[in-house]
Amino acid sequence: MDKLTREAHEHGKILESMVFFENFLKTITSDDAENYTVRLHQFSDEYIVQHFKFEEEELFPAILQKGSPEERAFIKELQDDHKQILASLAEFKKIISLYDPQPPTKEQVKEIINSSEAVISQILIHARKEDKRLFPALKKYKL
Repeated sequence: MDKLTREAHEHGKILESMVFFENFLKTITSDDAENYTVRLHQFSDEYIVQHFKFEEEELFPAILQKGSPEERAFIKELQDDHKQILASLAEFKKIISLYDPQPPTKEQVKEIINSSEAVISQILIHARKEDKRLFPALKKYKL
């Protein structure tokens, strides 16, 4: 699978999952919280972190080397997004680690929801930016 196809496939999976998690949050209860947090935690480790690593190691260096000043500035912006999203994910993981092994209270569920919404929102905004501006650069440089 070429890099562009891999990037497109991963973006589709991430966007689909973020919409799922976003919708799940609308009805979450204390009983659902553990399942939800485990799934989001696993997903972030298996897909988000690995996807960012792929972009940072395989895609961004070529655009930083070949790209216009505007394209290079955009890549720096995406790298900053990655740092912020990973920090938000770390905060989410820290929050959920406080509730094990007992089910969270209603207040704790609200905290989980707020933390999740922040992460999901950041990821969706970031993905839309990449869809709009990164994919054209990847095509332009035949990555």
